[in-house]
Amino acid sequence: MWTLSVWFLGSLAACLLLVKLLPWLRDLMSTFAGSMAPRAFPSNSAFEHNKFALLRVLFGLILFARGLDVYGLLLDSERFSAVGLWAGAEMLAGALLALGLLTQWVLVFLVGAMWQYGDFVVAKSTLGNDIGAILAVLLLLVNAGKHLSLDSALLKRLPNLHWPLLYYSGVPGREIIFYAKFTALASYWAVCVYSIAIHLNEPAWMDGSAGPLLLSNNFMAVWHEQFSAVFTSSAVAVGLAKGSLWMMMLWYPAVLPFVLLGGWFRLYVIVWGWLFFALSMFFLQLGYLAEIEVLLWLALFWSVSGLDRRQPLEVLYDDRCNLCDRTVQAVTLLDIFGRVNLRPLSKNKPLLDEIGLGMEQALTDLYGVDGQSRKLFRGYDFYVQLSRTLVLLWPLLPLLLLGRLLWVGPRIYRFVAERRTRLFGVCALPRSKFFRSASVEESRSSLPQAVTLHVCLLILFYFAAVPAPYIGWNGLPNLGARLAHIYGITPIDVFNKTDLRMAENWFVLDSVDFHERVPLFAEDGSRLSMHASDRLYFGHTLRFRRAVIGKAGCYFESWRPLFEYMSRIYLQQRGAEAGDYDFRYRQFNQPLVSAEDIARNQFKSVAPEVICALDYKIVYRK
Repeated sequence: MWTLSVWFLGSLAACLLLVKLLPWLRDLMSTFAGSMAPRAFPSNSAFEHNKFALLRVLFGLILFARGLDVYGLLLDSERFSAVGLWAGAEMLAGALLALGLLTQWVLVFLVGAMWQYGDFVVAKSTLGNDIGAILAVLLLLVNAGKHLSLDSALLKRLPNLHWPLLYYSGVPGREIIFYAKFTALASYWAVCVYSIAIHLNEPAWMDGSAGPLLLSNNFMAVWHEQFSAVFTSSAVAVGLAKGSLWMMMLWYPAVLPFVLLGGWFRLYVIVWGWLFFALSMFFLQLGYLAEIEVLLWLALFWSVSGLDRRQPLEVLYDDRCNLCDRTVQAVTLLDIFGRVNLRPLSKNKPLLDEIGLGMEQALTDLYGVDGQSRKLFRGYDFYVQLSRTLVLLWPLLPLLLLGRLLWVGPRIYRFVAERRTRLFGVCALPRSKFFRSASVEESRSSLPQAVTLHVCLLILFYFAAVPAPYIGWNGLPNLGARLAHIYGITPIDVFNKTDLRMAENWFVLDSVDFHERVPLFAEDGSRLSMHASDRLYFGHTLRFRRAVIGKAGCYFESWRPLFEYMSRIYLQQRGAEAGDYDFRYRQFNQPLVSAEDIARNQFKSVAPEVICALDYKIVYRK
C-alpha cells in the first residue's frame, strides 16, 4: 500500500510540476475548459460553490448512515477491533463532512485510506465506494467544505488556516469547476467503458436475458415477485426489459463524448442517467450506490432549478414590523444561491407604483414579485412561492401545498398576519440583513489542472488493462491502472452471469426459541433487515450465494461459521441472555429461467426446492 501511495503522490507531483513549468500546457487546458464548459456544464449561478457545499452535507449524511448500519450490526467483541475502528472511522468521517469540519482532510482520508484499505478490513468493498471516491475528488477540488460549514466559521476568525486546512484562497471559478466536473465525468465514463467491454463478452447481455433476469432476481431486485409475474404474463414486458438493457449498452460509451458535444446528445446522457439511477434506487438493492450516483449527477448537471439567478424573487416587506423583519432575516440566511432581492417598503415606493400596489395594502402582508413575469404573490401564496424559489425550503413545499389544498394554511397565516404587530411588536431600527456577495475573488490554484491531467493519464493506463476477449485482447495489468483505482476508476463487472445466478441458491435461518425468522433471507430468497449492513451483505451472504453457484448438496457444515456468526448477531440485537439457543437451517435452490425461453420472450419460472433442513445449537456468551 505504501509503495502504491508513493507512486501516486509522485506522479501527481510530476503533473503539478508540468502544469506550473509548461505555459503552453496550461493554455491548452484553459482553452479546452473555456470551449467545453458552456456546452458540457452550463451554469448561471454565481453561487455554485454553495451547491457543492449542500451536496457535501448530503454525502456526509449518507456515509454516516451507512457507517451506522455497519457499526450497529457488529458483535460487541468487534466494536474495538480493527473492524469496529474502521467502521467507526467512516461514521465519524460522514459526520465531519456533514458539519464541514476538517473537510479536505476527511475527503483525503476517505479516498486514500478508508476506501483503499479500511473497507477490506470491514469486508464491505463495493462499487459504491469507487463512485464515492469520484464524488469526493470533485468535492475536494471545488473546496466544498469552505462554505456552509464549520470550516468557514474557522476561516473567518483565522484566515491563516487556509493552507493547514488544505483550502486555496477565494472561491472556485468556472475554470476550476470545469476541471472538477470533467475529472469526475471522465472517471465515471472510464468505469462505464470497462463495464461495456466486459458485457460485450457476456452472453446474457448480448442476448438481452440479463434484463428480465436482473429485475426478477430475488437477491438484488426489490420487486422481484411482481416483475416475475409481469414477465410470465407478458411477452412484451420481456422484450422491453431486453431492449432497455441494449439501450444501456449504448449509453455506457456515450457518457463523456455526448456531454462534451452538448445539446440533445448531452440531454440524452443526463436523462438516461436519471432513469438508470431511479431503477437502481427504487427497484434494485445495491447498497448506497444509487444514492451516491444521484449526488454525483447533481454535482455535474444541476445548474438551473433553484440556482438560476435570472429567475429572482423580489420580496416586499414591512421593515418596521418585527415579525416581517425576522422572517426576512431568515430568508437571507436560507437564500444560499442569491435568488431573493429584498425590497423594504420604506425605500421602494416606485416599485409599489410599478406593480399597482398601495402602501396601505402593502403593509398588510408580505409580497413577492417574480423577477421575470412580474407576477405578484401575497400572504400565504408568497410563502408557497418562496418555498419554490429557495432550495433549502423545498422540503416544506409539499406541506404548504397541502395546507393550501385543505384551506388550513391560509387561515393560520391570516390569523397571525392580522395580529403581527400586536404579537411581535414594532422595530424602530430594522436589523441589518445578511448579504451574500457574488463578487468574491476567484481562486488561481493549479491543483485542479494537475489532478485533471493526472486522471487523464491514468485513464490511458487503465484502458490498457481493459480486457476485450471478443477482439483477442486480454488486457495488460499495469501500475497506472492500480493508481487509477485511488480516484475510483475501478475494474467493474456487475450484473454478470455470476451476479444473476446468485438468485439460484439461498438459506433461511429460524430461531427455535423465539419462534421467528432471523432477518437475513425470506422464504423466497429476498433480503431482510440485517442486510442494511453492507458488511453483512458484501462480506458474508453475497460470498455464500456466489460460492455455491452450480454446486449440488447441502453446504451447512462448510459454511457453519457464517451461520453461527449471523445467529450471534441476531441474538445480540434481540437482547438475548447468555445461554444455549437452537436454530433451524434450510437451504433452497431455484434454477434461473432459461436463456432460450427469454430469447422467445417467454418467462417460465421454476419452483424452488428445499435442498436440506437441519437444526444446530449456538452457545451465546455476552
